Amino acid sequence: MAVKYRLVLKKDMSKDAAEGSKLFYAVSSSTGMCDTNQLCEIIADRSAATPGDVKLVLDGVIHVLKQKLPEGQTVQVGDLGYFQASLGSQGATTEKEFSANLIKRRRILFRPGKMLVQLSENFKTERYASGTTSGESGSGSDRPEIE
Repeated sequence: MAVKYRLVLKKDMSKDAAEGSKLFYAVSSSTGMCDTNQLCEIIADRSAATPGDVKLVLDGVIHVLKQKLPEGQTVQVGDLGYFQASLGSQGATTEKEFSANLIKRRRILFRPGKMLVQLSENFKTERYASGTTSGESGSGSDRPEIE
């Protein structure tokens, strides 16, 4: 199976682009969701663990992330990759003028391991629909809706 994509017309962000020029870009489209229960079942089918055992381990990983990320530590999860806390802030002209109130963006970053990077480099691609979408951000999201 291939990663599906659709074309979206967006503003040309290249360095020497003419004012108002637009280009078509490929945007991946999700074809569904593999939820936690299904993930646990699939992993359990190829191991001696039960789906409950797998869920217990996943919950354990989340527990460790909740403990270690606020301490400023990067957490490696085997070949899966790394989780790390990240901050973004507004600038100040001097160190003395800077305060924690200028920190605006707190995020958790995930950096995939080498195996996942290699996997993504070898994805086969397939165009999802014959039509295109126009607009700055496109209409429709590639993320599933959560109710």
